[in-house]
Amino acid sequence: MEARESDADVSHGAAFALLGNETRVAILRELWTSATEGPVPFSELRERVGMRDSGQFNYHLMKLTDTFVRKVEPDEDDDSEGGYTLRFAGVSVVGAILSGAYQQAGFDDPVPVDGECIRCGGALELAYEHERANLSCTECDNFTTQSNVPAGVFSEVDLAETPAVFDRWIRSQVDQVAAGFCMLCQGPTGFEVSIGGGTALDAADENEVLVRYECERCGAAVFVTVTEAMTRHPAVISFYYDHGLDLRDEPSWALGWLLDEVTVVSEDPLVVSFDITLDDETVRLTVDDRLTLVEEERLPVEQARA
Repeated sequence: MEARESDADVSHGAAFALLGNETRVAILRELWTSATEGPVPFSELRERVGMRDSGQFNYHLMKLTDTFVRKVEPDEDDDSEGGYTLRFAGVSVVGAILSGAYQQAGFDDPVPVDGECIRCGGALELAYEHERANLSCTECDNFTTQSNVPAGVFSEVDLAETPAVFDRWIRSQVDQVAAGFCMLCQGPTGFEVSIGGGTALDAADENEVLVRYECERCGAAVFVTVTEAMTRHPAVISFYYDHGLDLRDEPSWALGWLLDEVTVVSEDPLVVSFDITLDDETVRLTVDDRLTLVEEERLPVEQARA
């Protein structure tokens, strides 16, 4: 992912510099732990953090206040003595820490995947190194799914379950950017559909039709195939449901049609079509460059292959 520089970089740097102290991080974590209890009074918070020097503790707390911590004044109407609570920025920082985004963790050896390569029938495995997961075929180079994943995603998961967890993680991230929110900064995202995706991706064929989701704030970009982008469309979901299947329960590596070559109906404007076959029926979907369903046609398998 690439990110653009911002005019606010200096202020952002100053904000993160406030976190370069173990006491301040401890304050955030204690306020996180006590979030359901309401504001924590100064003296109680100091005791929880385990710092004896009241002056030093106040110094660190004041550095966080208004940026990551909110001071709540006493309320005479309900006898509240006030205290301190996390702002959303503080919640986000603790969430990132707990996610394992700043830790080296995961699993050492590749994990076998329950299923086979939809290209060659070979064995699949999930590897994880340097916070990057890679689900690929052990016998060919034609199937791979990879993404950066915080170590915390796998920290409390049985090894055998990590491929399914990775699959859900990938889907959730694409769902988020498709809904219009950047997975990094929560800024607004837009998308563009093009042949080759407008990029020299190593994993992308120059004739592959890709959807590029890009954040308008930070410039982070995510690429998916047009077929993957359409897995969220009601026409696809209902087709599976009509055949007694819940698409949410189907692992992505088992959906062979995700890697099938789409048919380019028109290049200007870009319109493509692709088939999904279940049992003895095929649904043919025609989609334009705004991911709008132009046409849906259900056909017997024999007719679709003719």
